[in-house]
Amino acid sequence: MTWKEAVEAAVIRQAAKNPSRTFTRQDLLDSERSRIMSDCGGGGETPDQTISRVLQELRNDGVIAFLDDQGTYQLIS
Repeated sequence: MTWKEAVEAAVIRQAAKNPSRTFTRQDLLDSERSRIMSDCGGGGETPDQTISRVLQELRNDGVIAFLDDQGTYQLIS
């Protein structure tokens, strides 16, 4: 599984926990980091930065929206 696939799956799981489909970057990291790393077959040297980069890609792709400076996102698709 690619990083993008793993992070998108984690976003879907995390957003499902909240009726508004929102989540914070920190909540995602706290609850999904280990699974994302496992799904990708390793963590590399900076997994948190990689996850953040993929969140930006998902935002650019219209999958999630960035809501505020506290790192809150909302699942769109």
